[in-house]
Amino acid sequence: MIQVLLIFLLFAFIHSITVSKKFKHACRDFFGETFMRVYYRALYNSVSLLTAGIALYFINEVPDRLLWAAPGWLEWLMRFVQLAGVALGSLAFEHLDTGEFLGVKQIWRYFTRQEVAGNIEGLTQKELVTTGVYGIVRHPMYLAGIVIFTFNPHVTRNSLIVSILADIYFLFGSLIEERRFLRIFGDQYVQYRKRVPWLLPFTKKKTGKGKS
Repeated sequence: MIQVLLIFLLFAFIHSITVSKKFKHACRDFFGETFMRVYYRALYNSVSLLTAGIALYFINEVPDRLLWAAPGWLEWLMRFVQLAGVALGSLAFEHLDTGEFLGVKQIWRYFTRQEVAGNIEGLTQKELVTTGVYGIVRHPMYLAGIVIFTFNPHVTRNSLIVSILADIYFLFGSLIEERRFLRIFGDQYVQYRKRVPWLLPFTKKKTGKGKS
């Protein structure tokens, strides 16, 4: 149990550091603006994927035992809910520039057109997305993660710990994102928050004012 906790916390610490504003600015001061706008996003995603894989490997090495298994009908229902979570996360990407999100578009722009654009990570999208799944909840990707982890029909001691920690981390991440969007979009995001719920769909009463 302690081993799983420590492994997850180490992964979360690395991820939190690399996504922080101070770390990005320190990298910019050391490597320069061009490096950050061209390479940082791709490197960040690569490190996140690598550390997640390493964390999962070591967690799987920790002795485990089954705590609960859903009966057949409930397992199918929970799998369906998990699948809905995957669909929700996928739909969120329809409103994002996937190439920029992954970081490959920044590198492609640089090597094909010698173009360096966007913010500190080379992201050029400036509009607040309020349509599609973003008109249902403000953080659909975080909600998708919570759904996928929470509705696991086979609960082991280790998976329970990971699910609880992951859900807490997703909640924390959504709050950090709230602060970042408020800083970037200001009153536009304040009005968006009044219309669209945080993570629980259909919990806002329609006021009849403003449209996404």
